[in-house]
Amino acid sequence: MITQLPATMCALQLQGLNQLVQVRLPLPVLKADEVLIRTMATTICTSDLHDIAQNPFGTVLPQVLGHEGAGIVVQCGADVNDLFPGMPVATHPVVPCGECAECLRGFGHLCLRMGHLGIDRSGTFAEYYVQRADRVRELPEEVSFSLGALMEPVANCLQAISRAGDIAGKDVLVVGDGPFGNIIARLAIRAGASRVMVTGKEPFRLGMIPGVEIVDNPAPESVDVAILAVSSPSALQTCLSALRKRGRVVIFSLLQDPVPIDLFTLHVSEQEIVGCCNDEDKMDEALACLSDPALRLSDLVTHEVPFVQWAEAFHLAKDRHDLALKVAITFSEI
Repeated sequence: MITQLPATMCALQLQGLNQLVQVRLPLPVLKADEVLIRTMATTICTSDLHDIAQNPFGTVLPQVLGHEGAGIVVQCGADVNDLFPGMPVATHPVVPCGECAECLRGFGHLCLRMGHLGIDRSGTFAEYYVQRADRVRELPEEVSFSLGALMEPVANCLQAISRAGDIAGKDVLVVGDGPFGNIIARLAIRAGASRVMVTGKEPFRLGMIPGVEIVDNPAPESVDVAILAVSSPSALQTCLSALRKRGRVVIFSLLQDPVPIDLFTLHVSEQEIVGCCNDEDKMDEALACLSDPALRLSDLVTHEVPFVQWAEAFHLAKDRHDLALKVAITFSEI
């Protein structure tokens, strides 16, 4: 362990659209309820790629991106009692305020004043980052840093399963073959679905999802639940057309523009469309999933790329869907 922290760190800072730049910055300053973490691994999310190309959330630039991280605690704020230096941890990027109307209703994941790593505070694409202690969890011994960085993606996918309702014994369609679709399909099997179908475009990625039925064109009215796991209006139509009467569509992936919905069919078939955004404190359940060898979630991390080769990591994540699923940027041990 380092006994004296450096004054500066390497980081990847978004300075404008499609302008991700390696820079040196001062280490972030701790608040009393926060911990400073030496990044060991951070995975690239599809939303990171969207942030770089489009900045859909209006992040004030420049900003250090990244929100899926794991590492080693190196410093704790004065009010932190359950974490300590040297502890391996994973972090959740969402920081609810705990005081707004939605937080007081128990919906911290829908906080009106939500903080978020890589959006309104420095993110995980850096040698060090800070997170509030209640959004940090100790990593089980059997979970690597690269796998631990998936705690939040898995938590979000658990929310998708929750929003789908009781799917035990039901037919489920997952539309999308990316990392989220992969995780959701595995969790749907874990939740007892009698049949899990997945549709997507990339044979390599479809082949990475065990125990499911790959379908090109789902039959009309063939599933009880359809989960949208790709940001595509046509994919939403695939979900809706496959839905049985009294079926439910879960909108997991972001659709920024309005899309037409056949409300007549929705009405006469008593179907439901529900949203799914962030997760209701499913960090501990997500860690249990990461520790479960039956789920084989470590298979998702197809590439571990050293930080010095970060440009190659983003190339893999963005352009090589025929080769890569989840790409981790790794950092050397302290």
